[in-house]
Amino acid sequence: MNYREHQPSPVLAKYLECFWFVSDAGIATTNGVAERVLPDGCVEWIFHLGTPFCRWLNGCWALQPCSFVVGELTRFILLQPSGPVATMGVRFRPGGAYRFLPVPLDLLTDEAVSTSNIWGREGRFLEEAVIDAANDLERQRLIEKFLAARLLNASSRPQFEAAVSVIMQTRGQTRVAELAAGVGWSARQLEREFRARAGLSPKVLARIIRFQRLLQLVGEAPLRQWASLALEGGYSDQPHMVREFREFAGQSPGENQAALTSSLVRNLVSPRRLAALLGTP
Repeated sequence: MNYREHQPSPVLAKYLECFWFVSDAGIATTNGVAERVLPDGCVEWIFHLGTPFCRWLNGCWALQPCSFVVGELTRFILLQPSGPVATMGVRFRPGGAYRFLPVPLDLLTDEAVSTSNIWGREGRFLEEAVIDAANDLERQRLIEKFLAARLLNASSRPQFEAAVSVIMQTRGQTRVAELAAGVGWSARQLEREFRARAGLSPKVLARIIRFQRLLQLVGEAPLRQWASLALEGGYSDQPHMVREFREFAGQSPGENQAALTSSLVRNLVSPRRLAALLGTP
């Protein structure tokens, strides 16, 4: 697959990680190899410009909508192409999507909701315009104009954003009580804010970011001992790391490392991408 990224405009760069595009005209049918997409703390807005992917749901493969928002994931999902691939994604930074969405984020957790069901007629018109656009840059321009208009009228929650920043800066190694005290909220208020504006509790988001830090360490030094990676990643010991890995990835660390054959998934967990996400050198 041909995977490429475009950076957002400066006005949106605080909230968006990137626009990404993936294509492969050579894929005509599903080949039995599923893409295992892992939780990363990011909300995604997907546009299938060609044949939609299928997602494994309730024991069978279900065709995805033409465009939809994927809320925060708490465990892996499995995807398969159903034909030639031409897909665009808008990847929001952790905690960055709430200003643009008209619904609480906890309604989207582990769900894929169509663009028209979220934004109504405006969403449907945008979907049609993006799919019919002449090229990727025009598609990006259309979406940036749509998001920038919503940003003008969006309310901000500085304390929520400060708490997300602490989780990112500590690579998920922060306690909820300390996080709440640091922004001047009770633990219960912090929980409510995170569920509405991130779709996850602060504890779960911290665990996912710690998991992503582990994936970065594994990608940078695949031959290191798992015990040392666990300690550097902030886990109490190797069994703790393995339990967390299995919960998010559905596999052991070794099984997951061996399964990274897809160019799409490799780009999502590449050390370069995760260093940019986590702000690590």
